Amino acid sequence: MLHGPANLRVTSGAVEIIAARLGTGKEVRVPLGKRVPVKVIEDASLDIEAGPEGFVKMDAWSIPPEWDQLVARVVGERKEGRLYTIMVLGEVDTGKTFFSTYLANRLMDSLKRTAILDCDTGQSDIGPPGTFGMLVMREPVVFLSETTPTHLYMLGAHSPGLHFLPALTGLDAMLAKAREESDALIIDTTGWVQGDGGRAIKKAKLDLARPDMVVLMQRGNELEHLVKHMPAGKIVRLPVSKKASPTSQMERKSLREHVSMAYFKDAKVVEIPFGQVFTDRAYFLTGTPVPLEGTLHSERLSGWEGTLVITSGPLMPEMTKAWPKDLGRIMNFCAGEEKGVMVGLLDIDQNVLAIGRLEELDFLKNTFRIRTPLKGKPAAVRGIQFGSLKLSEKGEEAGFLEPGSI
Repeated sequence: MLHGPANLRVTSGAVEIIAARLGTGKEVRVPLGKRVPVKVIEDASLDIEAGPEGFVKMDAWSIPPEWDQLVARVVGERKEGRLYTIMVLGEVDTGKTFFSTYLANRLMDSLKRTAILDCDTGQSDIGPPGTFGMLVMREPVVFLSETTPTHLYMLGAHSPGLHFLPALTGLDAMLAKAREESDALIIDTTGWVQGDGGRAIKKAKLDLARPDMVVLMQRGNELEHLVKHMPAGKIVRLPVSKKASPTSQMERKSLREHVSMAYFKDAKVVEIPFGQVFTDRAYFLTGTPVPLEGTLHSERLSGWEGTLVITSGPLMPEMTKAWPKDLGRIMNFCAGEEKGVMVGLLDIDQNVLAIGRLEELDFLKNTFRIRTPLKGKPAAVRGIQFGSLKLSEKGEEAGFLEPGSI
C-alpha cells in the first residue's frame, strides 16, 4: 500500500495499480491524502520515494472479488448500441472515486468506450473544482486528476447547495454526450446524501439518469433511504473497505487546489469584448443600457427586476438625485468585487471551451479580462458563464461571490 505523497517508478517487470497496468519505465505520483494498493503481476523492481510509513506490505490483496464480478455483470447486461449507466453513491471517504476508477479500468478490457463522469465538484478529480468533468477513456488511468477532461460543465461552486438547477442541467448535458460517445458510463457523486438538500438532489439525479445499476458504498444502512423507490435488481450494496481512510479538511483543500493549480498552470490573460458574448447566470449584459451619472455601467433589467448599476464605490444617496424616478429596484455592484470569480467560457452551443478566472470588467475598453488556459482563439468564445467560487491567479481558493450579485 503506497501512501501519498510518494513516487513510484517501475524499473523492470510490471505492477497493477487500481486495475491499470504499469510496465517498465512507467511512473506514478501519489498526492497527499491518497493511497493505492500496488500489486505485482510480473517480477518487478521498483524505485519508491515515500515517507517512513509511505510503503506498507499487505498480507492479502485489498480489492474484493465482488468488484470484478460487477464488471462481468455490466458486460453481460449491456445491450449493443445502448449506454449502460452506473451511479455510485456514498458518504465522504467511502472510496467512491477509487471504486469508479477501478471499475472503469477493468471495463476497458471488454468495452471500447468507457466513461467516468465526476459530479463531486467539491473534490473534483476530472477537471478543476467547481466543475463536472467527464473523461471518455482511451486507456486505463491511475489517478483521474492527472487526466485531461473530454468534456466540462461549470457549476461554479464546491457544493450544489445554491446551484440545484445548474447541477441537474449539467448532469443532463453530460448524459447526452455520454450516449453519443460511450458504451458504459460511471457517475461518481458527492457525499451529500442526508438532509433535505442531500435527499432532494440525489433523488433528482436518480430520476434524471435512470441508471441501470446503483452502487451503494455504505458502512451500514445510511444510503437506503435514497433507493426505496428503485427495483431491487438494480441495487448493488458494497461495504466500505477497511482500507478507506478519512481525509481531513486540510487534505481535501490541498487536493482541490492541486487539481485547480495544475489546470491553471499555463493560463494567460485574454480580453473578450462585451459585445462578442452573451452572459449566463448573471444580470450583467442582459438588459438595456441606460446612462446614469456617476456609474461605470448601468442597464435596465427585465420587467420588475429594476436596474443594475456598477460603480467604483458604494452608491451614495446624493448620486441618485438626478436619476430618473422609474428605475425600479436599484441593484448596486461595486467594481473590483468581480476579481477572481470563476467563469466558464462557452461556445455558441454552450459547450465549455475552458474555465477561467475573471481578472476585471474593463469599462474603458468594454472587455472581460480573463485568466484562462483556453487553447483556441478568444474569438471562439460566445458566452461567459458566472460562477460563485473565487480563485487566486494560481488557482487557489480565494472566497465566494453570492449568486445573483451581478
